[in-house]
Amino acid sequence: MDDLFDIDEIRGTVEDFCLFLWNREKKEFLGRGRRSWVEITVFYIIFFGVLSAFFISTIVVFHKTIDDVEPKLQGDSSLLGGNPGLGFRPMPDFKTTLIRASNDSKTIEAYVNNINKILQKYKNQTNAVDCSSINETRPLARDHCYFNISALTEHCNEGNGYGLKDGQPCVLLKLNKVFGWTPNPWTKMEIQTDSRVPNSIKDVYSPNQIWVHCHGENAGDVDNLGHATEVKYYPQQGFPVAYYPYLNQENYTSPLVFVQFRNLTKHVGLMVECIALDRNIKVDKKDKEGCIHFELMVDL
Repeated sequence: MDDLFDIDEIRGTVEDFCLFLWNREKKEFLGRGRRSWVEITVFYIIFFGVLSAFFISTIVVFHKTIDDVEPKLQGDSSLLGGNPGLGFRPMPDFKTTLIRASNDSKTIEAYVNNINKILQKYKNQTNAVDCSSINETRPLARDHCYFNISALTEHCNEGNGYGLKDGQPCVLLKLNKVFGWTPNPWTKMEIQTDSRVPNSIKDVYSPNQIWVHCHGENAGDVDNLGHATEVKYYPQQGFPVAYYPYLNQENYTSPLVFVQFRNLTKHVGLMVECIALDRNIKVDKKDKEGCIHFELMVDL
């Protein structure tokens, strides 16, 4: 035991430590005298003061270079790029893009809550103006257009589980916000002659909106999706141009579209693609620009 614990050695270690904390003879605390402590304190006050001043000055200069309304990087220079994409809901689980109508009440509830979260933002549209009679963009507008949530949810609503309870799922589409992006709708001649445009749009062409079209990705998906007339769009088949450009207006609400699939083949997984049709929207399936992909399945 004496070999393991040398009392004298332990006592010497404690005494050395206590001497380091406070040396009475030299008047030193932690190995430094009064003058040394004053010098090092003044040094670090100056050091951190200069460092803080430099940091604050860089923040001030940075804020001088940005605008409270317009982002510094716009269009293709921004992180989002200048080409808007499409988004969809419900997607409560971001690990999958499958929307499945089934008798599982928890699954249906998750889908409904996911859509409700988006629509909740439209319940109180303060300082909104009626743009229903405006058929063109508003490049200088500092207010925002009122979006008719009642018309959107007339056929697809919480009561019917957004169509999922009936096996006629509704998918909510939204064009992503890109600051300053302005639509440029195709002319009637371009709509009539472009092979990408379905006849359902050609027959009801209107120049005041960005058209959207949802279809099966493959031949089998097209057949199982049902006739084109069984795919319904609410409140219209596109996004009115009066809501654009987005200029960071206060309480801005993007236009929405519900697309309802009313005659899906049951117990079959379907791959669906929705595209936005406009001169200023580049559709790139690989990079998911101007289009969106999801899967549908009805197991009722």
